[in-house]
Amino acid sequence: MKLSYNTSSNVARVDAPSVEEFTSLYAEPGKPVLISGVVSNWPAYSLWNQKYFNSIAGDRLIPVKRMRNGDYLEAANELMKLSEYLNIVSKKQTGEDRFYLSEQPVKRVLPEVVADYSKPTYIESDDPLAVCYIGSHVYSQMHFHPYGKALLCVVSGRKRVKLFAPDQTQFLYQKYNFSKITEEPVDLEKYPLYANANYYECEVNAGEMLFFPIYWWHGVDTQEFTSAVVFFWNDSRRLRWSPPPGIPWHTPLLFEIASWYFKGKAILRKLANYQDGN
Repeated sequence: MKLSYNTSSNVARVDAPSVEEFTSLYAEPGKPVLISGVVSNWPAYSLWNQKYFNSIAGDRLIPVKRMRNGDYLEAANELMKLSEYLNIVSKKQTGEDRFYLSEQPVKRVLPEVVADYSKPTYIESDDPLAVCYIGSHVYSQMHFHPYGKALLCVVSGRKRVKLFAPDQTQFLYQKYNFSKITEEPVDLEKYPLYANANYYECEVNAGEMLFFPIYWWHGVDTQEFTSAVVFFWNDSRRLRWSPPPGIPWHTPLLFEIASWYFKGKAILRKLANYQDGN
């Protein structure tokens, strides 16, 4: 049984703020904000659609996620031609399994489109990670970023986003940096604490970007064909290692250990490949 729930507020909207305004009003205090007047100036804004992607890389094998019942955390990875994937998402995905091209570095999977966009001036890092999200009729379960800030830049289509401040963690059924809640609307009989959560919400339309502060929860609903670039950049060690109220104190330590673990596995794989080649 799905019930109505909780209270919401709208995310602040601003048009092309200066770097100083963005930093002092949103980045430093850790407040989400919806920004217009930046992405709409990119060449990508008038280029990115299914026909364009098909024309430049339709025969390329790309990694996509197969999600069962919206569970992004447990999604399986598959390889398929980009043209095949675009054909799937051009129609409404209605089954338990949904496909999603997500979290893939643009330079790796679609290097031809890197020139279509530029790094927003609000990003302090010289080399932020830029990843692409292309899909339709998918819901990305609530999660937070434990390492730093992010800018979601919607180039075509639109996304509906719910954001939860870190102090709402107790209501969100945390599993690592994800929520166990995988569907929207939420089943309150299964997840009753969610009824107590307060959230912000907004619709990010083509040509707009949404700022995610570190440790802020967000769930993203995509109901039409949408292409987006998300920029990630690490926060200061002070912010990373001093989580705000609501985030367990040991969270940064766990993710630091996980980061070194995966880096170690990557090094071992390279060593194994090197030895195999000699």
